[in-house]
Amino acid sequence: MSVVSAAQGSLSLPRSILTLTIAMGFLLVARGMAVPFFIIYFGQVRGFGEGTAGAGIMINAVAGVIFTILLAGLIDRIGTRPMLIITMFGVGVATILFPFVNSVPLFFLVMVVYGVAAQLFWPAADGLATSMINIYQAARMFALLRIASAVGVGLGGLIGGLLVSGGGAAEYRLMYIVSAVGCVAAALIVLFFIKPDQKAPSQDSSFSDFAEASGWRAVLLDRRFLFSQLIVLIMVAGMMQLQVAMPPYLRAEAGFNESLIGALLAFKTVLLVIFQIPVAGRVANWRNGITLSLAGIAFMLSFAFIGFSPWLFVLPIIAVCIFVIGEMLFMPTSMVIVVDLAPERLRGRYLAVNSVAWGIGWGLSSLIAGMLLGTSVPWIIWPATILLMFLGVVGGWLYDRQAPGRYGGIAPASTVGGETYTYQQSQENPSFNLRHPTEFEGEPRPESSD
Repeated sequence: MSVVSAAQGSLSLPRSILTLTIAMGFLLVARGMAVPFFIIYFGQVRGFGEGTAGAGIMINAVAGVIFTILLAGLIDRIGTRPMLIITMFGVGVATILFPFVNSVPLFFLVMVVYGVAAQLFWPAADGLATSMINIYQAARMFALLRIASAVGVGLGGLIGGLLVSGGGAAEYRLMYIVSAVGCVAAALIVLFFIKPDQKAPSQDSSFSDFAEASGWRAVLLDRRFLFSQLIVLIMVAGMMQLQVAMPPYLRAEAGFNESLIGALLAFKTVLLVIFQIPVAGRVANWRNGITLSLAGIAFMLSFAFIGFSPWLFVLPIIAVCIFVIGEMLFMPTSMVIVVDLAPERLRGRYLAVNSVAWGIGWGLSSLIAGMLLGTSVPWIIWPATILLMFLGVVGGWLYDRQAPGRYGGIAPASTVGGETYTYQQSQENPSFNLRHPTEFEGEPRPESSD
């Protein structure tokens, strides 16, 4: 992971990335208000039950995964910016519908709409962000976006917790309306303050020939990438329990109210804002697999403390501090792996697979939380999550032991749509890079620009 070892001038980020970060901050604050209270609102306040609420979130994730696979090609064709605007508006529309859900079938339907928009948001946002930078800026850029995400979850959780502190349906209705307004504000920032792509992907004939002819084949042949995304899926299914399972667990078992839960998430945000970028720079030259394994170990310790929190009030605070260490290691590393391995012409599809891994992981975490929190021994969720994280730790260790090349047994060249593409390797990036023969091999590294 030596992508941040280039000259300082190449590392400075363009202003357009900062604008995108602000837009994502608005959306993630809006989502941060809603997501931590899904199971509390639909399961406990609306009375659907934790199991039904967890199943609804799982349906949300499955729908998002299916439509991400079906529509990922659109990101490469129509461009990341238009898709990002559409998904931001979509999340807002679904959010405004939450207060009006009065039956389980309607709950499932609205969760499908929310899942599709929220899941397609991530490859569109990451694709737009990576189109503005060079590879040497990736770690710093993802660290910055991670801060935006952390602020969203923390500040959103704090605002949401304050808005619903009364615990009634009216308070939750107001919270979801405010959340929807934040989603629309995010879409408007992208629409008016981020310039359209200079050239739509569909106008690149070499790209179109390649994309149409190969589809998902090249992605599915990338065994090392797919293994990395399996690790991401496992670890996301575990780490998301901090948002999905911890709030209802602390509310029901440890006597925490919504305001305290929101304050705890806000405290996590403060830690991430202070330490994320320095940590990302510190671990930039670490091996990706070992970094993921260390993150998993931190998550395991954190969940152990949460499990014992009903017996000691201070344990959730300690757990959040340890969790932040794992999160600061996991988030930039998991995204740099994608950028490192993805050929530029297929980056939208690679990012879509990453979004699918996140969607499945989040859905599994919600389903597991709903099932286990509804039992007579709700604390069992934490040993189960620790076991899941152990699998992620082992996966990270195995990832570093794999050969660095992609397409293990494939010939070093492939003919697609009458064109020959080669798989080349460089000192900077040990993974192979798919190149068209007309591409100039001696091009200088791009400098930062707006």
